[in-house]
Amino acid sequence: MKSKKLLAVLLIAVMTCTLLSGCGGADKSTSKDSSTSGGSAANTDSKDGEEPYTVTIYAPYDATTEECKAVSEKVSEISRELINCNVELVRGVTKDQLNLALTSGEKLDLFYAFPWEVSLSSMVASNEVVKMDDLLTQYAPDTKNSISKDDWACVTVNGGIYGIPMNKDKAQARGFEMNKKIADELGIDYSKPITYKELEADLQKVKEAYPDMYPCVPNGGSMNFPTWSCDVLGDSLGVLENCLTDSTTVVNLFDTDSFKEYCSYIYKWVQDGLMMPDGANTDESYATYIGSGVGFGTFTPLKAGFEAEESRKCGVEIATVQLFDAHSTTSMVNACWSIAGNSEKPEKAMEMLNLMYTNPDIANLFINGIEGNNYKFVDKENNIIDYVDGVDSSTSNYSVVGWAWPNEQITYVWKGDQPDVWKQLSDFNASAHSSPAKGFVFNNENVLNEITACNNVIDKYENGLITGCLNPETAIPKMNEELKAAGIDTILTEKQTQLNVWLAGK
Repeated sequence: MKSKKLLAVLLIAVMTCTLLSGCGGADKSTSKDSSTSGGSAANTDSKDGEEPYTVTIYAPYDATTEECKAVSEKVSEISRELINCNVELVRGVTKDQLNLALTSGEKLDLFYAFPWEVSLSSMVASNEVVKMDDLLTQYAPDTKNSISKDDWACVTVNGGIYGIPMNKDKAQARGFEMNKKIADELGIDYSKPITYKELEADLQKVKEAYPDMYPCVPNGGSMNFPTWSCDVLGDSLGVLENCLTDSTTVVNLFDTDSFKEYCSYIYKWVQDGLMMPDGANTDESYATYIGSGVGFGTFTPLKAGFEAEESRKCGVEIATVQLFDAHSTTSMVNACWSIAGNSEKPEKAMEMLNLMYTNPDIANLFINGIEGNNYKFVDKENNIIDYVDGVDSSTSNYSVVGWAWPNEQITYVWKGDQPDVWKQLSDFNASAHSSPAKGFVFNNENVLNEITACNNVIDKYENGLITGCLNPETAIPKMNEELKAAGIDTILTEKQTQLNVWLAGK
């Protein structure tokens, strides 16, 4: 290894290579509004006479430019040796920034897709992502063989694979997270599943004991996963209302009893002072509200190890209570990493993606940052880490969001998590109820105009309804009237037809 490093130094001297600047990233702010800046990681080695290719990677959640640069350089030291590639990491990327990069043709190789905001089929239709089948076979056989047939089906469009499904929670229950100290103080029982009505009684206890605290808070102008058990079938425009049953009838989510029930409760809670008013016009995250004592809790998805993860994020100990059983849908699996259609070398992008999924050293760098800078070992023998002294999740310059990367389950365990948290997560995924439509991917090419029109209607009403700002008695009928005029029935028919064909072919 020393001789290789010496050779690299000599090559630099002979070729007078210029050390390129490190990768860009968002300044520390909310990931929703952060901006990015770019550069490339140090390009200081070559293999077989070929200059290393720099793989540009777009990822969500905040990190400073300096931290992105440092991580890029550390990863590049490994990847140059293994696949003759450098990396340029850009974090804090929003949906709009990703869309601009994909449509403008700027340098981009790998990116985290936003499955709840940008459908994979839409990106396939617009040639924004690369078909991976042959690339996986040739350049990423380890990754290809590590992922189940059922999971590959969730990222398959028109017979081709267009993403690497992330090895994270592939199922979710639905529930409510809360400040554990206050819940215990007030005798709130979170040991067994509850109903909206029972939750309302608990929130009333909080209001009476802490009149200056909001018992329920929003998340950045919306609500984090309102709690029903539907399979959104990719885009929420046509869903299975309750995927815990065997029903495969596609319906309009916004005209279902479950949507109306939730909206009625949250609107009532605003009137009763149990929910923060004007939630659709707020900017702060639920974690900020709960951590600062402004709020007691919020709706949330649930998974194994969730309480410890949220306790780090919020800065206070979190407890959770379940409202709906764990279920697994295509949309929970097809959160994926894809190769951009404008990648200059898709084969190199795939080699890099293979390392991100299978190489623990690279996975830890991308997810946790750099030892001594972003984290420290508290039990090295058992690979347990914590933030460095004087730093926590709210002050860290490198956001730790393991689920948003290809494979968190080959990385270190954070202090507070159970040592076997990754086994617990795998068991949780395996035990969840699978939607009857899991593996179905809707191809929206025939209804793009209707989808655009319906999304405009949803943008007008949804956040106001799910944060309790709009009266559901009047707003939901208006919303559905406008959805009908926008073509929701055409979408429902198209989706039902495709789902029936898919079901018949299983």
